[in-house]
Amino acid sequence: MRRKGPSEGTTWLLLAAAAVGVALAPFTGMSVYLMSVAFTVMFHAALATGWNILGGYAGYESFGHAAFVGIGAYTSGLLLAELGWSPLFTAPVGALLAGVVALAVGAPVLRLRGPYFALVTLVVALAVSVVVLNLPRLGVAAGVFVPRPHDSPVMARFILYEAMAAILVVTVVCARLVERSRIGVGLRAIREDEEVAATQGVPTTRLKLVAFVLSAALAGLAGGIFSWSRGFLDPAEMFSTTLSVLVVLFALFGGRRSWIGPVLGAVTVTLAREVLFVAIGEHAAQILFGSLLVVVILFMPHGLIGPRPRLVTDGGTG
Repeated sequence: MRRKGPSEGTTWLLLAAAAVGVALAPFTGMSVYLMSVAFTVMFHAALATGWNILGGYAGYESFGHAAFVGIGAYTSGLLLAELGWSPLFTAPVGALLAGVVALAVGAPVLRLRGPYFALVTLVVALAVSVVVLNLPRLGVAAGVFVPRPHDSPVMARFILYEAMAAILVVTVVCARLVERSRIGVGLRAIREDEEVAATQGVPTTRLKLVAFVLSAALAGLAGGIFSWSRGFLDPAEMFSTTLSVLVVLFALFGGRRSWIGPVLGAVTVTLAREVLFVAIGEHAAQILFGSLLVVVILFMPHGLIGPRPRLVTDGGTG
C-alpha cells in the first residue's frame, strides 16, 4: 500500500501560508541586500518550476528557456522605457508574446526527442535572440535603459520583491494544478513511454505543446519583472545561455517529479552560490560549485526529492 501524504486541502493551506509568509517577510526588517538575494532566489525558483512543467513532467529537457525570459524582459522593458507603462501591468503582455513564440516554434521542435530536442531548443533560443536584437527601430542591440520602480532604493527593492513573490506564487499554483490534472497524468505518461501513451489514446502532441507554451509564458512573466530590476537591459544577459543551463540544473538538483523539487533546488543552489561567492571569491566558487553539482547529480540522479518509494505488503502490492 502507498504511504498517505497530506490531503489536497492541507497542501493548499500550506502553500497559502507559505505565500503569506514570503509576502510579509520584508516587514520584519529585511535589509536591501537580503531582499535582493531573495528576489534572485524567487526568480530562479519561478523559472525552474515553470521549466519543469515540460522538462520534468513530460521529460522534454529544453536548454533554450532564456529566450522566453528575454522576450518577456524586452517587452516590459521597452514599454516602460518608451511609454512609461509599469511592468506590473505589462509583464503579462511579455508572457503572452513568449507563449505565442513557443506556440510557433513548438509544433516542429516537439517532434524531436532526447538530446536532439535539447540541442534544437538551444539553437532556437539563439535564433530568437538574433531576431529580437535586429528588430528595426527598437535599438535593442545597443541596450535599453529601464527606469527603476522608485527613487528610494529600499522602496524600489520592496516593490520588486513583492512583484517577484507574486509571480512565484502564480507559477507554483500553475505547476501544482497541472501536476494534479489530467494534463499532468498525460505528461507523465509521455515521460515514461511516449509511444505507449499514444497507443493508449493520450494526445501526446497537444499535451506537449500546451506544456511548452505554458512553460514559456511563465518564463516571460518572470522576465518582465526581472527586466525592471536591472536598470539596463544587456542582450548578453537577457538571452544568456548560462541562465538556461542553470534553470535545468535547479530542477535536476531538486528533483523533477513534482513542483516542489525545482523550488527546493533553486533555493538551495542559489543560496549556496551566494555564500561561496562571498566566502572564497567568484572564480574559485564557480569551480567548487560546479564540482559539487557534478557529484550530486552523479550520486543523486533523481535529485533531493526523488520518486516516492512504494511500500509493499507481504500480501502483494497496494
